[in-house]
Amino acid sequence: MLIEPKVAVGRVRAGMRVEDVVAQLCDPQRRTANALEYTRLGFAVMPGPDGTVQVVMCGDVTGINGPLVKAFTGRTPQGIGLNSSREDLLKAYGQPTSDEQLRGGTESMRYVPLGITFTLEGGKVYHMIVRLATDAPPDRSVTIEAAPATNQN
Repeated sequence: MLIEPKVAVGRVRAGMRVEDVVAQLCDPQRRTANALEYTRLGFAVMPGPDGTVQVVMCGDVTGINGPLVKAFTGRTPQGIGLNSSREDLLKAYGQPTSDEQLRGGTESMRYVPLGITFTLEGGKVYHMIVRLATDAPPDRSVTIEAAPATNQN
């Protein structure tokens, strides 16, 4: 499965709506208020308020030994995926936009221009947040309201 930040994670593409994802991947193993969870594939799809997919969460939030780490097989064009090392990330993408040490010896490396965040435990990637851009331009419309009529008496 190919991970293309801002574009796609496998068959989940930027601009898709929830119903499009279900048509491509069938029903998820679990639905929550905020996500379609495809546990057999090791990821969850999170739509925005308009129902368009915004984020794909890949791997397991519980850590490097979580079951979803084994289930998710996606890789970026640079070969980065779950269990990639910190050194692999730096070699592929350079220094992150932000690098935060978290509780329990975990680390979050965020690459804003790429649209991807990696979470590591023991120097190995166990979770990725892949942001998908939408093709729709931002709404820049302006609403002009007429001023209330004044009484000229």
